[in-house]
Amino acid sequence: MQVTPARLVPQLTAFSATVFGLSYMSPMVVIGTLGLIAVLTGGAVASAYAMATVGMFLTALSYAYMARRLPVAGSAYTYASRTLGPLWGYAVGWLVLLDYVFIPMVCCIFISVSLASLAPSVPFWVWPCAVASTSTTINILGIAVTHRVNLAVMIVQLLTISVILVACARHLILGSAADGISLSYPFLAAAPSLSKFVAGVALASYSFLGFDAVSTLAEETHNPSQSIPTAIMLATLIGGAIFGICAYALMAVHPSLRFDNIDTAAYEIVGTVAGQPLRVICTVVVVLAYFTAQISTHASVCRLLMVMGRDDILPRAVFGYVSTRFRTPVANILIIGAIMLAAGIGLSIRTSTSFINFGAFSAFLFVNVCAALHARRHGEGRWQRTSPVIVGLLGGAVCVTLLFGLERSAQAAGLIWSVLGLSYLAFKTRLFRRDLPPIDVAIDSGQSCAAKRAVPQ
Repeated sequence: MQVTPARLVPQLTAFSATVFGLSYMSPMVVIGTLGLIAVLTGGAVASAYAMATVGMFLTALSYAYMARRLPVAGSAYTYASRTLGPLWGYAVGWLVLLDYVFIPMVCCIFISVSLASLAPSVPFWVWPCAVASTSTTINILGIAVTHRVNLAVMIVQLLTISVILVACARHLILGSAADGISLSYPFLAAAPSLSKFVAGVALASYSFLGFDAVSTLAEETHNPSQSIPTAIMLATLIGGAIFGICAYALMAVHPSLRFDNIDTAAYEIVGTVAGQPLRVICTVVVVLAYFTAQISTHASVCRLLMVMGRDDILPRAVFGYVSTRFRTPVANILIIGAIMLAAGIGLSIRTSTSFINFGAFSAFLFVNVCAALHARRHGEGRWQRTSPVIVGLLGGAVCVTLLFGLERSAQAAGLIWSVLGLSYLAFKTRLFRRDLPPIDVAIDSGQSCAAKRAVPQ
């Protein structure tokens, strides 16, 4: 395999990047998490999503700040490398991989389980093979193909959500006090306790995982210093609005915490207000939504690996390779496809999810820190120095709260992953006797010179 300079071709617009972020977040995910959030918050699901949107938007602002000044595909890894130094950059990059690698696994497992339930006579191993190979093929063909698939399924998701909202509105209009309908219940319902309400807000925040992945498209987007920050903020706000409105509507028509199954609570409500056909359609669309989320996560992790390979943090000959034909990091795409296949056959959703949360919120925390430090060092006016610092501190506080709120299994998984990363770093630096390559040199050697010029020295 011949190694070529890691050069990605700009093909996307701010709109394309926004669709990518929304596909990663998957608007229909609210259907799967509504029941648990409702129980934790005592029914105040709209309040939980409102608070989660505000908390995640703070971090989105920090990502937008850094993306505007460093339009490179490496996302949090590159931001930390340039702001805190190569060693911290490696640490953040390793933690981000914990998030980015395991999300495609979860998507693959969920899709495979869902398809197996629809066709139980088919051997289970067929589904992970089909899902992983399809995602791998689409990603190899290029980001433009990925965008078209994401856009098509996003339209289907939005249409389905619109039908659900119309059905809920009709039920509310035709309903009466005798039906127990309360328009304020999804906002003002009393939670069992403050700690459980906070746990519900944390669970709602997990729905936003993915807005940060927009930053991995910086080298494939036209005018990235403007388009990427815009897409990050739009994806966060639009996703939050969809989550909040859907949660409100579903809880308003069913102001009760009694469900046959907490995991299928939203499906039960849809079946009640719109009939079984729409419930079946919702199930199919959720599977499609997870498939586009998988395609997007597959694309993101491969670009992060490419930048870490280009910077010689990971072996450059493999991870830094970009196909001259497809202009995609083909080797990385194949590697992640193989990992997804193995996970789809051998791991559970719970095991994979425990890794994701620790990596995601750790990366969010460091990006908030980077934005605050960068503004403090390079801000050209009092407001430019102060406002990102305030936003970074607030966003960082939210992330710390979410990290401490994780289950012990997630914290243990994060600790194990950190030890593995430290072991690799010891090998890479010959037991810490050799420095990591400076990020400035790595940027000069690749496609990212414009990013270097964009950051004040």
